[in-house]
Amino acid sequence: MKCKHCNCKDCVIKKGKTETGKQRYFCKKCGKTFVLGKIKRFYPEKLKKEAIRLYFEGNSSRAVGRILKIGKETCLRWIKACANKIKPKKYKNERLEVMEMDELYTFISEKKTTFFNNFIRKNY
Repeated sequence: MKCKHCNCKDCVIKKGKTETGKQRYFCKKCGKTFVLGKIKRFYPEKLKKEAIRLYFEGNSSRAVGRILKIGKETCLRWIKACANKIKPKKYKNERLEVMEMDELYTFISEKKTTFFNNFIRKNY
């Protein structure tokens, strides 16, 4: 067997097993550990949906990762993938017909500030 990193043939020994049960090897020459073949981490779809639901309920990605015992980067990757699937709604360019104001508008307009009044005149 050859080392993946330094290609040494005679310096590879067995060094336990991984969490999934695959054989782990150690190279005496370069000091690196490796596993033959690719290690694929698999998360069930139910866990992904739960992470997205928790995030949209107001939890941070770090909190979601802590709750579900996954990495925060993994959680963010799932959320971004979900967000990319959602297409924004297209609205017609319609002029505003009704505008609701409260006492804040009257207070600002009485102070004679120009910013808010100019904003209202330009946009409505």
